[in-house]
Amino acid sequence: MVLHMTTDVEEYCALALAPVAGTGYAALPEKLLALEQELSTKERRGAAPFNKRLLIFLLQEFSLSESPWKLPKCVALLYGAQLKRLQFTATNKPDRYFSFQNDPFRKDLAILLHRLIPFGAEFANPHSGIPRSLAIKGGPRQAIRFLRATAASRGTRPFLELHMHPEVKEAFHPAGWLECYEHLADFLQLNPSLRGVQSTSWFLDPKLVRVSPRLAYLREVPEQCGAYILFAGADREGKSGALATSPTRRRLYASGDYQPRLFTRIWPVAHILRRQWRQFQPPSGRD
Repeated sequence: MVLHMTTDVEEYCALALAPVAGTGYAALPEKLLALEQELSTKERRGAAPFNKRLLIFLLQEFSLSESPWKLPKCVALLYGAQLKRLQFTATNKPDRYFSFQNDPFRKDLAILLHRLIPFGAEFANPHSGIPRSLAIKGGPRQAIRFLRATAASRGTRPFLELHMHPEVKEAFHPAGWLECYEHLADFLQLNPSLRGVQSTSWFLDPKLVRVSPRLAYLREVPEQCGAYILFAGADREGKSGALATSPTRRRLYASGDYQPRLFTRIWPVAHILRRQWRQFQPPSGRD
């Protein structure tokens, strides 16, 4: 069945509100995914007009009161900037942006569906867990660290899982991250079912300090404040994002002098609530 904009766009949009299987931020109902794929191949402009309308529909339907989580004021305020950004996105981005194959667009939808929560420097999926495969990826010492991390967290799920949004970079700097940690702590304090924070990234690699020393704070501050950093795998094809913005890293990768590696951060909630990062630099606006 081919949808027609004049008759079925409302049905298309409403599908996004249906129950969905899966815990990832990008999860969407299977019927919606199938219809988007059909539109992408059969309509002249693809699915972009429908997806623009979908974004506008979700903006109109969005309500903070429908969040399944208790939101501290500092986090609730962050939604205002995101809603303004998404209103601009809906009318100013080119058609190619409005595709389910475009991860930033999927993240936009996830924000409006309460599957990603803004924390400033990054966003968090509150339905994540720690993969047990980490225990066997770094030898016996890592296995011991994995057990210590999960014991300190009192389980492997649910965790807040951090994700970067390439359209939201204004707080991605040392002071912005300290503020992000404060927001995370405030949120975790109100939602005690969560075990902590986890994320996987190339910028958590201890060896990155030799290549991009200005990014060392991204690993060092959490690690000094009780986070466990575990090896998650090599990025042999350079697709992790490590090469996206740095000519230096691209040059070193091309010459064989830099190999991006992925590391996972496991930060137990009890360690986060100590707020030990305040020893480095008090976030602005805090007593």
